[in-house]
Amino acid sequence: MAQTDGLIRVEVVTPARAVLDIKAKDVVLPGVNGELDVMPGHLALLTDLGVGRMIVRGGPEGERSFVIDGGFAEIVNDTLTVLTESCEGIDEIDIEHAQQMLERAQAELKDLEELSKSEVVAEDVMALHRKQIERSRARILHCLLYTSDAA
Repeated sequence: MAQTDGLIRVEVVTPARAVLDIKAKDVVLPGVNGELDVMPGHLALLTDLGVGRMIVRGGPEGERSFVIDGGFAEIVNDTLTVLTESCEGIDEIDIEHAQQMLERAQAELKDLEELSKSEVVAEDVMALHRKQIERSRARILHCLLYTSDAA
């Protein structure tokens, strides 16, 4: 049954923990084909998510931004449930650590590409490193764009 308070319940869950369980007026998600804006009264939906910025508006802390690592979103009866590999508040990102992770993933991918010239390297191993590069780039980009103390 849909809520009648003009808010949606927002639940974000990762394999490690429940990250968020609040009510909000509006949530913007990074869909695989563009952004998806979820407001009260949204039709039921199950969709894939991309790596990117999730914005929660009208919650107890005003507007908050997170970087999520793809996954799925389900909207039913004014409840949005996000299942993702990781979710990190943009204001909590350690940009130096993210830069180190990016550099390490890029170096490892380069090494694997060189190795693949003489040996068989499983494509899923290469894909895993490409995914880590995508995650690190998203964390760095969103941190630089949406925090005032990223410098």
